[in-house]
Amino acid sequence: MRHVVGGRDQVAISIRTVAADALAFGAVGVVMAHNHPSGDATPSAQDVAFTRALAAGLRTLEVVLLDHLVIAGDEVTSLRTMGVI
Repeated sequence: MRHVVGGRDQVAISIRTVAADALAFGAVGVVMAHNHPSGDATPSAQDVAFTRALAAGLRTLEVVLLDHLVIAGDEVTSLRTMGVI
């Protein structure tokens, strides 16, 4: 598990960082989650693009991106359920 602190409207984490963590733990699957302080759990275009790129990158390492969750207050949106992954 890695906690990343970002700015008010974005966080920068690289695919490489996620992949390195997954490999360090010998993971075969990864679940990502991040919050939207705005209270709207709708994934942004950047969330969708990063999720697709991350899933493709992890797949080359035989690691599955199981889900990417966007959390906003009591709301949770699953990018897997949305069909992004």
